[in-house]
Amino acid sequence: MGNTIIHKRRIEMDSRIRPIEQIKQIIDDNQNSEKEFNNFVLQGGAGSGKTESLKQILEYITQNYPDKKGVCITLTNVAVEEVRGRVGENNNFIVCTIHSFLNDLIKDYKKNIHEVIFEIFKVEKIVRDEILIGEDEREYKKKEHEKYKKTYGSYSGKLFTTTGEKLSKVTGKRDYDNDPLKFNSDLNEKIDILNKIILEEIKSIDYNKVRYNETRYNNFKELSFGHDELLHIASLLFKKHKLLGKIVSDKFNFILIDEYQDTNEKIVDIFLNLLPINNRTTIGFFGDSMQGIYDDGIGDVEREITAKKIVKIEKEDNFRCSDKVIDFINTIRNDGLIQQLALKNKETLEERKGEVKLYYSIYGKKPSNNSNLEDKENYLNTLNKMIAKVSADNPEFKKLMLTNKSISSELGFKVLYKIFNDRYSEVKEEIEKVFERIQLIEIYELCSAYKNRNYNFVLSKLKKCGFELKSIKDKIKIKRIFDALLNSKLSANRILRFSFDNKLISKSDSYKQYISDKDSFLEDLKSDERFKQLEVLYNAGGNTSNRMIEKDSTVSEEEFIEFDKKRKKKNFYLELFSDELKFSEVLDYYNYIDENTISDYITMHKTKGSGIENVMVIMDEYFWNKYNFKSIYDLEEIDLMKKSKNQKLFYVACSRTIKNLICFRLVSDEKEERQLIDFFRECIIEKIDM
Repeated sequence: MGNTIIHKRRIEMDSRIRPIEQIKQIIDDNQNSEKEFNNFVLQGGAGSGKTESLKQILEYITQNYPDKKGVCITLTNVAVEEVRGRVGENNNFIVCTIHSFLNDLIKDYKKNIHEVIFEIFKVEKIVRDEILIGEDEREYKKKEHEKYKKTYGSYSGKLFTTTGEKLSKVTGKRDYDNDPLKFNSDLNEKIDILNKIILEEIKSIDYNKVRYNETRYNNFKELSFGHDELLHIASLLFKKHKLLGKIVSDKFNFILIDEYQDTNEKIVDIFLNLLPINNRTTIGFFGDSMQGIYDDGIGDVEREITAKKIVKIEKEDNFRCSDKVIDFINTIRNDGLIQQLALKNKETLEERKGEVKLYYSIYGKKPSNNSNLEDKENYLNTLNKMIAKVSADNPEFKKLMLTNKSISSELGFKVLYKIFNDRYSEVKEEIEKVFERIQLIEIYELCSAYKNRNYNFVLSKLKKCGFELKSIKDKIKIKRIFDALLNSKLSANRILRFSFDNKLISKSDSYKQYISDKDSFLEDLKSDERFKQLEVLYNAGGNTSNRMIEKDSTVSEEEFIEFDKKRKKKNFYLELFSDELKFSEVLDYYNYIDENTISDYITMHKTKGSGIENVMVIMDEYFWNKYNFKSIYDLEEIDLMKKSKNQKLFYVACSRTIKNLICFRLVSDEKEERQLIDFFRECIIEKIDM
């Protein structure tokens, strides 16, 4: 009886069009100066048809207000093409990325950009935090020295790119702790001097040269800026010149933003706070706060909803997932939205049946990232054995997990993963950070565009880097180059040099700084006699603090920790730029991340991935400190930020399921077992014997 009532309610929900009607009412009211003016956010979970709703709203505006103009803003060029494909050509509505929108808006105001561009090139000074009551003094000192090192690194890098001057290595924690205020003061004085040099250099450059370079990188010598700083500069201009906000609202009656959760907070601030209200430009956000898993996006707009700057409209439909999966992912959401099963055209309720299962086993105390290698290997062997056991009974399931060593080996980037895993705990994050700095991601994007026959993208990028395109012979050369890159057996480092030499990409400030930091560090180690002594001890079996101290009693635990950091850093640099790391591994890594490869493994970090018939979510952190899936079901978890981060990633993974979902977890003890079972109480649960 209970199930019958639920199904009846779901069928009735399918026919509702209330969210769309609400938006239409807001649009109509906003066109009437007598009515109250409102902006809106359409909040819809995975599979709710948000893009289809966006299409319907665009069609409604076009049909009912044909003389009105608007812009639809998306995050990527791929998304632009997707929206254009769905809504067709419309001369009154521009569909573009936020970067192309802002650049078109501000590019002619070069003098104004020149006045604020110092803000993106200056070095921020260090400010010492006060120690909190009850805060551990040792941790406080460690945190302050890390902040000093980071600021020193920023200063050192900017000094090099500005003047070519190289600095000695940063002061160690022991010396810094003797007089931190003096060290901070001395560094800030140097930063003030450098900032004056930077400002004078900027003033000496003709403002007509300032430009957006359409890359990820800033270039001080050229006075050009990249993607992130375009957003920063636009924000500065809007705040300094109110006329800019008026120009936008005069030009556009509607501004619609897709995937708002991944939109930078500065942009949301521009649209909601820096446009004149009396011009009645309707701002509409479409997205899902539960899919906001990236740090550079706003995540949610609850603060703006509370402040009554926007009206929240919830879209409860789910056209993707089966009935049981919808019930389960509703328990993960933390925003109060309860999704309902919605049937597609001619789809039956029976076709949307599925189930959710939990498989788990008790392991005992789990190792952390700081545990010894043997403990970690034992844990991973057990985990992989358990996953294989579940997979044997469920062969049609795609496994969603955090990137790990077993995936890297299977998908062809084993050496790449090992290089980063030997130094960092947050491997995926560091790979993407480093590859962005040394521009390997740029080469991948060119190769990917060429492979997908997006030749306009390739040609436009090459022209900006000075590649000559005058004849058919030049185009033949491009074909030969990219065919060679896609099938190359060369190292990533040699491909980088080849790309610079052949003007496929231009060296960025970040690349130059990274290489300078690497070379300086390795050069300093050559004259570091103590490091050499400890390295000999390490290679002779002293590979832990206790073992090294046994070999040489003059070594302290603190000294071993500092030595080990340097050792890992040295090996990382040498291996990253060695012949062992092939460029093919870089391609394989990004193809995995972008889901361009046929595999049973998929990364969790995909918010816009399509639905997958049967999904197995591996709830394991793989020693990644950033995540802790236990926080999702642990009622004693007090860190709500950590809990929310894990909930969102887990929701993104589970909500890709079309039919059947399996979750797998190794727990530490019986207490965690009870918590996990209680969270999955409405699902099929099976304990696996170790």
